[in-house]
Amino acid sequence: MTPVTDNPAANPLRPLMRRMTVTVAVLTGIAIAVTFLLNKPLAALGVLIGVGLSVFNLRLLDRQVARVSLPADADKAAKKRARNEIGRSAGLRLGIVTGAVAISFIIAKEFSLGIVTGLAYCQLVFIANTFRVVTGASVEES
Repeated sequence: MTPVTDNPAANPLRPLMRRMTVTVAVLTGIAIAVTFLLNKPLAALGVLIGVGLSVFNLRLLDRQVARVSLPADADKAAKKRARNEIGRSAGLRLGIVTGAVAISFIIAKEFSLGIVTGLAYCQLVFIANTFRVVTGASVEES
């Protein structure tokens, strides 16, 4: 597998990730301000950590997907190996994030709720941006 260049056409996740990161940064600022207004500084720290974990996870996924390059005539075994490699890596990252959330429950409830909130709205922003890109692409093709 050879790495793909930084050409946006070769890696459609790059602009999506950039837009998602900017949106999440703005929402994180708002969430931190709200948690401080509610006098929950541990929740603010949790939101920051949750967003950091989520963005880091998505960046790793982006980097891994960009490295996968299969020739057009690749056999089923090569495609399956690439899928399995990405799946194992995603499973490991999910396990790490789950462990971080489980450990945070031991520390403090509001801290762990902040982490879960940060993870959740980061994923929602990613899904919204992905949906917009996918529906835009399908409309242009029709």
